[in-house]
Amino acid sequence: MDKDKLIVPNQIGYLILKDDGAVLESGGDLKNDERSANVIMGLLNLTESIDDNFIANSSCERITIDYEHHSYSICMSNRHIYIVKFSKGQNGATTSSSSSTSVYIDANNELTTNSGTVLA
Repeated sequence: MDKDKLIVPNQIGYLILKDDGAVLESGGDLKNDERSANVIMGLLNLTESIDDNFIANSSCERITIDYEHHSYSICMSNRHIYIVKFSKGQNGATTSSSSSTSVYIDANNELTTNSGTVLA
């Protein structure tokens, strides 16, 4: 599979990290973007420090960071962290016919989208 043409509608970049934060693969807007990898690892480390009585650690399957013109979807599978950057239209909506594309881990522990595309 050619990862530079990766897989998801409206995708404009991606990072695949090892669970220690090392960049394995990258493309698009996130090509060789160590800074974003470090920021996202900091965010993931912060989520691990949240009190289990407030939010159970095991309940977090995906983190979405939403900005006016783009968003990031972050999830973990098989000791890898997958970050996908999505583009939005001028009014803040995604450019596809659906309202948004989500990336998540399915019942088979595979990285997939809400449109059913298997990513890894």
